[in-house]
Amino acid sequence: MRIRAHMNNGMVTQVDKAQCAIISTVNTCLNQSQSRYNGLLILDKILPQCSNDVFSKYCMLWISKATQVLESIHSNLQELSMSCKVLGYLIIKSKDVLDIQKQVSMQNVKQLINIISNLNTEKKCGPIYYLIAVLLHQYPEVCERFQVSIKKIILLQIDSSLENLVNSSAKCFALLVKATERSFKPPPLKPNYTNTTYHHALICNSLHVIMDELFSDLIELENVSIWDKLELPSISQENIVQFYFTQKQRFLNLCTYLSFMLSGFNKKNSVLPHDILKVLCRGLAIQPSNIQNQNSVREQILYLILPKLHIALFNILDALINRFKEQLIPFGSIILQLFLQTLQWTENTSENQITISGNKPFRNVRIAAYKCLNSWLMNTNSLSGIETVADEYLSSILKDIVPEKDRVLLTLQKTQNLSKRALKRLRDGQYEKGTYLNNGVGSSKEHYPDIDVCKVALDILQNTFFNSGTLLKQTIFKTVQNTIIPLLYDCYLSATDQRFYKEHPDCRLLLFRVLRALQMNPHSLSPLPTQYSLELFEMALNDNDLHIIQEAKVTLAELEKIIHPHAPPLQLTQVETIQKEFITDGQIVQENNTMENVVSPVVEIVANEDVESLPNKKLKVTNFSETVEPRTQNTAEDKLHITQANRDIEKEDNTIKKQMTVTIQNRNIEVEEVCDKSVNETTSILVVTDTEIPQST
Repeated sequence: MRIRAHMNNGMVTQVDKAQCAIISTVNTCLNQSQSRYNGLLILDKILPQCSNDVFSKYCMLWISKATQVLESIHSNLQELSMSCKVLGYLIIKSKDVLDIQKQVSMQNVKQLINIISNLNTEKKCGPIYYLIAVLLHQYPEVCERFQVSIKKIILLQIDSSLENLVNSSAKCFALLVKATERSFKPPPLKPNYTNTTYHHALICNSLHVIMDELFSDLIELENVSIWDKLELPSISQENIVQFYFTQKQRFLNLCTYLSFMLSGFNKKNSVLPHDILKVLCRGLAIQPSNIQNQNSVREQILYLILPKLHIALFNILDALINRFKEQLIPFGSIILQLFLQTLQWTENTSENQITISGNKPFRNVRIAAYKCLNSWLMNTNSLSGIETVADEYLSSILKDIVPEKDRVLLTLQKTQNLSKRALKRLRDGQYEKGTYLNNGVGSSKEHYPDIDVCKVALDILQNTFFNSGTLLKQTIFKTVQNTIIPLLYDCYLSATDQRFYKEHPDCRLLLFRVLRALQMNPHSLSPLPTQYSLELFEMALNDNDLHIIQEAKVTLAELEKIIHPHAPPLQLTQVETIQKEFITDGQIVQENNTMENVVSPVVEIVANEDVESLPNKKLKVTNFSETVEPRTQNTAEDKLHITQANRDIEKEDNTIKKQMTVTIQNRNIEVEEVCDKSVNETTSILVVTDTEIPQST
């Protein structure tokens, strides 16, 4: 044991020596400007393994050296990135050491904000905003005093086309709003606003201003009062093309800012839905039909940028739904109408119109609307209200999931001036593709649905049945069933038609899931498609896709339980006992057993509607062997009788006669029992009530 302890001490000593050597090397590199970057690289690797004692000893030294790299005008982007990464880790860990926390909050936070403010614009990269986010999250009280400088740093990316910089600055903006909540004072005209809802309104008003500048001369937009907005730099109109594309980029970035604010960083968040929905309704009301007939360059530019504006607005709605969920149910009709109007106008585009990429116009807008609708269904479940507009939605969804058949154009030669011989030759050559029959193929292959649109449409269809299946109309069940089942049969039985689902297993899998949703959420007036489901899922067991095979196995197991439910075991040698509780004064009558078993004694209560209190009722119980024929007596006296009689009482061999009258009146129960016993048979009766029964012999 002493040898092992000595060896362990020796190993610890060696580790300490190695760690001290590494730290010494790091400090040596950091102290020299030429090797400072190398020192940061080593420090980045060893920081997670440093003990608290080592961290407390060298933390301030490392912060100062990393700050020097950040401040240097000779530092490149790679060095700035490593400096911000090391500084972020040191600031996060400094919160665990009280002395270092005080020193960082009093000196380093202000120093770092000033250094970042003085950096050139090209050096304000993603790692810079990471460092800003760390400062806002770890030291919000200190950053609150420098909110003006931090806000200027963040809004520098408001017109940027780099997605990573826009997302980073948007997160910093949300953190800044959270950090300045304590010092916020609402404007006099809006006393109910919090800091969060106030900044929501500022972004919404800025979006309204952009929509007015872009579309006010072309269409009639609803007037909105702009009482305040974000202070953003003006956009030059010298180059009209550049002006419109810059406005578009600013609109998209503001939508990103608002989406991150709605998502929030903690459980507590607030929103005024009217402000958000006002922007969404106003922006999504702008349709291509309002501007596509214009021939100027301006209208053509607006026609190009309009889809991206719609997608950005749907991103806002998606963030709102995912954050506030069922709290938005009072606004459900407005939200569903936004989805419906977008699906309707994107559906009306001509099939001859295609984009540069070869897709249908406004395809991405349609996908964004479907995804947002799916979020609504998943977050609100049966309260989504989809059943109120399901008929309108269904027509759009079916067009996105049903491929068009091959189309053939037939052209016949006129036969008015032909002789009898020519007419005979024409009839004889009809089935031989003669020269008189000019056949032209209008479409050599079926029109394939868009894969991505088809996937999200099938997802919507599946979630509609799972979340609101019992509320949907019977016609919707029949329509979907008559569409999905033939498509699946064509996948396995057809030789040529409907190649789309044969070639795309992901879409085929979603078809099976829709059929499963139909099977598990049936309509009360429609028969289950069980026979079709069994055949199709058994065919799917031989599919080439493993996911489809697994889906088929699970569904067949569920169908087996539906077709052959597991019944309880028969207990012929035992007689079940029914316990009844008769409770007065407004309490609930609880029944533990039902009247399904033929062998069990059955009790039926017949009550008069004029009877007010249960103690004034009379209960009569008679035991039976097979069937029960209830009869009612003495209704004028407000008595309740439960009678059980023996079906074989007329037989000569049966001499059993028994009658038991249980009278419950004012909580006094009288039991009278008259029994005639035969030589070979006996009968016993067990009565259970909520009070003690006086027994009489």
